Amino acid sequence: MIDLLILTYAAVLWVIFKVFKVPINKWTVTTSILVGFLGIGWVVITMNYHHPYSREARMYFYTTPVYPRVNGRVAEVPVEPNSPLQKGDILFRFDPRPFEDDVDVRRGELARAEVERDRVKEEYDRSLALLERGAGSERETARWRIQYESAVADVEAGQARLDRSLFDLEEEVVVRAHSPGYVTQVRVRPGMALLAQPQGIAAMTFVHSEELELWAGFLQNGLKNIEVGHEAEVIFDALPGRTFTGRVEKISSAIAQGQLQPSGELINFDNFAQRAQQGRVAVMIKIEDDLSEYNIPAGAKAEVAVYSERWTPFSIIRRILLRMKSWQKYIFPGG
Repeated sequence: MIDLLILTYAAVLWVIFKVFKVPINKWTVTTSILVGFLGIGWVVITMNYHHPYSREARMYFYTTPVYPRVNGRVAEVPVEPNSPLQKGDILFRFDPRPFEDDVDVRRGELARAEVERDRVKEEYDRSLALLERGAGSERETARWRIQYESAVADVEAGQARLDRSLFDLEEEVVVRAHSPGYVTQVRVRPGMALLAQPQGIAAMTFVHSEELELWAGFLQNGLKNIEVGHEAEVIFDALPGRTFTGRVEKISSAIAQGQLQPSGELINFDNFAQRAQQGRVAVMIKIEDDLSEYNIPAGAKAEVAVYSERWTPFSIIRRILLRMKSWQKYIFPGG
């Protein structure tokens, strides 16, 4: 916004020298430059500190990549990109035939395992009865007991495999939306073979229809003058000439540049990139004006100013400059 202040001051000087006929000489020019340098510098420093401004703001939204949880070939993709969806709506379907075949195979395996379990149980029961009458062998009975326990375990494992196959057939063949929203970037087409994670790629991106969140990144210098409840104003690149009012709703207690994750590396302050990045504080702004009529797209870029209760006369300058910045957005290079 310094450029706007300089242009404004230049316009004032033009009026002084051209309209009021102030003579142009080394004294008036030097005085004008000195007054402009000191005055604009004082205004900028005071305004930036007490009424912080950020050009790094955006309307954020939540997305979920849709990964298949089974391997299969896509049979149908009934969903339309960017069309509203409700929880339970179908995103795409796999060809169910391989899953049905797998269920049949698992049922056959389970039936054979049950037959074997029943056969071994009969032998175990017979051996146990002979042992009770004193005509059997303890070793033989123990052998049948071990075989029976193994057969029971095989039946349980077969039932688990059948249950999994049934679950895949009933729940995973049809991929549904888990919440209201819409899908975008639909990359899947009928006939494509998809792999489950971790080898597979996302078939589409699901955008949740939750309320958009406006987050702005402020430099740490003026953080002292940003508090929850402070008034804020917002302008959007997508809406030139309009200014919206809001409030500071949340201030992040962490800065991304300082995060540490488990690794074998130590903190290295000789890393120039790490030292050079101050890091911005994420501040959530709740817009109080009704935005429904403007159809602001998710992810829209914005700029935000926050007004503290200190040095309030400078907040007027900030408000004027913010509006000038908004009108300036009518001018942009095409493409």
